[in-house]
Amino acid sequence: MNGRDPFTEIEELIISDLLKTFSETVLDHWIHPRNFHPMEDADRSVQLSGMCGDTIGIFIKIEDDRIAAISFVTDGCGTAVACASALTCLAQGLTVADAARLTGDDVVAYLGGLPEEKHETANLVANALKVALEPAPLTMPQGNEHP
Repeated sequence: MNGRDPFTEIEELIISDLLKTFSETVLDHWIHPRNFHPMEDADRSVQLSGMCGDTIGIFIKIEDDRIAAISFVTDGCGTAVACASALTCLAQGLTVADAARLTGDDVVAYLGGLPEEKHETANLVANALKVALEPAPLTMPQGNEHP
């Protein structure tokens, strides 16, 4: 025995294998996600599910038409965690209009690339942000009332 912790050796092998597919940035956001928590006092929030079964919740605090705080929760895979974490970093401090223009491609580029089959996850988190930033729907009058 070489005196090394077998769990450390296994972890190193797993990370080495993952680096064959994912960038170091993806692994960093996966292992150390930023802004991974619900936000009780959010001004806007949304929960969307993707075709893969991942669900992403986005929480946003807006001040002076800018993203003052943004966080997420997910029950998804490591790629979902990394994409949502990256999205929060990209959106933080942007105007609402600029944040609404973020795309899945922006998330992929920030992360240093993703396998093509994982681009749908980046699109899911970007779409969740867009939906969360949409203005509240207008309330339509009920019955015989007229606007």
